[in-house]
Amino acid sequence: MPVLAALAMAAAGFSVPPPGSALRHEVLNGLRPAIEKRLGPTVEFNVTLIRVQRDWAFVVADPQRKGGKPIDGRRIFGEDYGNMDGLRVDAVLRMQNGRWVVVDHAIGATDVWYCDVGPSTLKTGWGC
Repeated sequence: MPVLAALAMAAAGFSVPPPGSALRHEVLNGLRPAIEKRLGPTVEFNVTLIRVQRDWAFVVADPQRKGGKPIDGRRIFGEDYGNMDGLRVDAVLRMQNGRWVVVDHAIGATDVWYCDVGPSTLKTGWGC
């Protein structure tokens, strides 16, 4: 990680759990049930952004089926899919009773609904 990026993260007060880390796995497992409820089972995430600050997490990711298979958004959302930003997932989670719980999330949002949910520093550079 470049030194400037590390300094910026430290100044903002968040960390970025690296791929394969226990924390990243726990956050994504906290998110998965809410997404599978809408998109169906066997969802994995192609993560664009994951940040953690104390007991809060912010995730931006593209869901896919296990093994990288694409999910057919048109089949799930019908005509509404044309008004969505693909299947991109934006989510804010919070650690509660030892597990990550979704505070709010959206699939295919075209706005920055998450700006007022959780610490603003988690969303620095993401429209807030």
